[in-house]
Amino acid sequence: MGVIISFVLSEAIIIPIIMALIRFKKIGKAYYPLLILLLIGLLSELASFICINAHKSNAPVIKVFSLIECCIILYQLYLWRNSARYIRLFTVLMVTCIVFWVVEVIVFKNLNTFSPYFRVFYAFIIVLLCINQINSMMFYQKVNLLKNPVFIICLAFIIFFLYQILYEASYFIGSDESAVANKIITGFGYLNFFINLMYAAGIYFMGGSKDDLYSHYFNGK
Repeated sequence: MGVIISFVLSEAIIIPIIMALIRFKKIGKAYYPLLILLLIGLLSELASFICINAHKSNAPVIKVFSLIECCIILYQLYLWRNSARYIRLFTVLMVTCIVFWVVEVIVFKNLNTFSPYFRVFYAFIIVLLCINQINSMMFYQKVNLLKNPVFIICLAFIIFFLYQILYEASYFIGSDESAVANKIITGFGYLNFFINLMYAAGIYFMGGSKDDLYSHYFNGK
């Protein structure tokens, strides 16, 4: 996949951003971290594109964004749990991820090189948390989950970060060494486009007549 095509597909992140702007007055504050993440994601894609076209490594952009993405998603998932019971869990996970990133990037001086370890580590954590979130939601079936923004976004996270784990493994193996790895790497842009459509769908259902649907599932649970 060419750089231009990959960039165009990645810029589909504009779709959920536009949807958020249209429905912003109806979106509850508990969803703001996700909206902030989308804006930062857009800036990250632009920065990466500029670095690549300037014949410079975009590794620093990817690594800094990965840490920001990890922290924001963990905070977003904590808000959706809406329970004091999870403060310690998410605090421990947040600190662990930050320490992991510092060791990998700062201690071992890998800021300008690509390494898969942190991206695989936090992707795995987010997938587990989202699966747990969805399991809890399915137990408290009070509304249509297909119209629940939390369910849609969590499902998008699961799909995206599972693929990210496969992508990092494939990138580590190398596209020249494996046809399967090459297909996984090539398909990442198309998956990214699909995930952004899921984000847009989730945002569309935010702030309806049953605003902040997450509270129906997690308040006090």
